[in-house]
Amino acid sequence: METSNLSNVSSKYHKFANIFNKVKAEVSTSYCFYNLKIGVQPPVVIYSFSASKQETLKKFIEKDLNTKFI
Repeated sequence: METSNLSNVSSKYHKFANIFNKVKAEVSTSYCFYNLKIGVQPPVVIYSFSASKQETLKKFIEKDLNTKFI
C-alpha cells in the first residue's frame, strides 16, 4: 500500500490518512445499491487562469472524472 507524505499535514489529521489513500480511491466497490447519475456542468469561471494553468486544471479534472474520484 502506498504511504502518503504527511509532512505538510497537521498531526491531528494523520489518523485520517487512510481515507485519502490513492489506491483505495481508484478501486470501485463491488456492490452499489443506488446508481445515481450526477450531471457535471461546465465550471463557472471564478478565477482568471493563464492558458497553462487552465490546461493543468482541465487535465486534473478529467483524470479524476475518469477514475470516478469525482
